[in-house]
Amino acid sequence: MTVIAINNFSGIAPRNPARYLRDDQAQTALNCPAWVGPLRALTTHADTGYDFEKVGDVLSMYRFGMDVDSDVQYWFHWLSDVDVVKGFISGDTSERTFFTGDGVPKATDNALALTGGTNYPVAAYQLGLPEPTAALSVVAVGAPETGATTETRVYTYTLVNSWSEESAPYAAGATVDVLTGQTVTVTLPVPPSGNFNITKKRIYRSLQGSADASFLFVAEVSAATLSFNDTVLAYEGLGEEMPSLTWQPPPADLSGLIGLPGGVLAGFTGNDIYFSDPYHPFAFPVGYSQSVKYKIVGLGSIDTTVVVLTQGLPFFIQGSHPDSMVVIDADLHQACVSKRSILSMNGAVFYASPDGLVALAPGGSRVVTENLFDKAQWQTYFQPESIHGYQYEGMYIGFFDNGTTQGGFIFDPKSGAFIVHDVYATAGYSDLKNDTLYLGVGGGVMKWAEGGSNMTYTWRSKKFTHQNEKSFSCFRVLAETYPVTLKVYAAGSLIHTEPVADGEIKRLPAVDSKDWEIELSGTAEVYGVYLAESMDEISNV
Repeated sequence: MTVIAINNFSGIAPRNPARYLRDDQAQTALNCPAWVGPLRALTTHADTGYDFEKVGDVLSMYRFGMDVDSDVQYWFHWLSDVDVVKGFISGDTSERTFFTGDGVPKATDNALALTGGTNYPVAAYQLGLPEPTAALSVVAVGAPETGATTETRVYTYTLVNSWSEESAPYAAGATVDVLTGQTVTVTLPVPPSGNFNITKKRIYRSLQGSADASFLFVAEVSAATLSFNDTVLAYEGLGEEMPSLTWQPPPADLSGLIGLPGGVLAGFTGNDIYFSDPYHPFAFPVGYSQSVKYKIVGLGSIDTTVVVLTQGLPFFIQGSHPDSMVVIDADLHQACVSKRSILSMNGAVFYASPDGLVALAPGGSRVVTENLFDKAQWQTYFQPESIHGYQYEGMYIGFFDNGTTQGGFIFDPKSGAFIVHDVYATAGYSDLKNDTLYLGVGGGVMKWAEGGSNMTYTWRSKKFTHQNEKSFSCFRVLAETYPVTLKVYAAGSLIHTEPVADGEIKRLPAVDSKDWEIELSGTAEVYGVYLAESMDEISNV
């Protein structure tokens, strides 16, 4: 006598023929979290009541206002792929925030982003300040002292915005010989135009009279000031050394912005990766940049390691400071085909490759779905170029559009279980403060799996194959509540469908077959399903 007993319910593995699946694996696992043991339904998603201002498919969303406990305040959103990083700035009370992908790199805060409308962010400034190119002039004026000595000075200036961010200096400088007793009149140009929020200029001069020497602070004046008289004597009254000698704004086409420990921003353009100066998120010294041999698709991070995903090999960039980073080839040769699929979590960086979902980590990398899908199945089912993914409770929540079907999947790295679901979102944001995954669905914001009611699941077992034909005469479904719909297949044909109302033993039609399959659908939790050849056998389970 034979009993088919299923007490654990896992996910799908289409790469394996149905008869070779494990007893807990499925041919179909739709809308069921198959890593918990019993068969359960995903919870429906809760509508926050917030509708996006922009019309069209929102591809990027970010909840601004981290001090606000709200589902509806304040949603930055874009119809393009935008990366957002909250600033790490000492004493910042304005929540300065940086983003790329919406034209030139930009910075905003609560005054700019939230004032004058509800289409957030309302306003932003270009990230970083341009190096001045307009010349200043200097002239020594006044009568020198008797027996005066000559000092050669080199003057330069920088631009400053309302956040006290500073540009690199005017490169050429201006030289003047000054006799003891004279002052120097510094004539300054009008600041450059553009969305830079330039409010001040800082004047510096060299201590030793050489353009190669250190520049020390002389004065700070308003942006509108065009003339300044320098009466500060040498070695007396000069301020700190210029900090911004190598500071440059990020490239105008910088994208893929991420934040790293130590107050560093990183982004890329083409084959090049750019790093900001620590805790100066507006300054990207050229000397910090690194290059790789393939065009970059996107970036991830593992602690202080930058993971560079490309159209060829992936790379690790490691180091404690941007001036000493080194590039290392990753141990897995898998290209990245979707920037929006990149997700940093659980000590690894996940992304969609042509062959499957990859987990890249310094301690060992692999295609985590290689035992579940072959290349053709992965590409046909999910169109990996379309995948975008988000973190929720340590799981990868993915969405795809293969041209025929729009839907999603869940991969649990701990159990290796993989299921699909029939929810499609165009964007998502994992909010750690609220412990919520927010989704952009149909022009509004939904909360993943927080609706309270159960979705309808479908779970179809492996093909249980026997050497000789079996005639299973009865079945039993043990569930927390009922009804649960049961379907039984023999030799691939449906032989019985029943909406099961309780846990009692029930009869099946008399059919002989070597191959048997069970399908369950509904919303109730099921912790066991059994087929047996006799009533005595099944009464003991």
